[in-house]
Amino acid sequence: MPNFYSRTTPSDFRDLPQGLIDTWIEVDNPKLQEWILAPSKPSSDAVWGDGEWVIPPAPTWTAESWLDHEGYGAMRLLALLDLESKFGQQAPPKMQAVRAWINSILAQYAETKSDWQPAPHTFESTMQEIAQQEIA
Repeated sequence: MPNFYSRTTPSDFRDLPQGLIDTWIEVDNPKLQEWILAPSKPSSDAVWGDGEWVIPPAPTWTAESWLDHEGYGAMRLLALLDLESKFGQQAPPKMQAVRAWINSILAQYAETKSDWQPAPHTFESTMQEIAQQEIA
């Protein structure tokens, strides 16, 4: 169905069946003049505003909020770092990858941005790998 918006109330956005539009054209219904064909949606995150598509800005994250978003909140980081100190140089691969990721985030700690790298492994999968290892 084509998308239309009202000329008098641009925030009124509707899917009007093509059959209805065809009927309006056929009988020269004045309602046809009230509705304007909306442009195609430019992106999946776009929302309809007053007569136009609006693309919201990308969310921004502090380093701390990004770590928390990725499942590495303060308590989990503390647990991971405590275990890392017990492993020394023999830390499991996932723990090493997560530590490198954390270091890259911490190197940019003062920044607020929208393109932080995602965690290489979930906290849960990292802890499962650690549980299978013997601490030196």
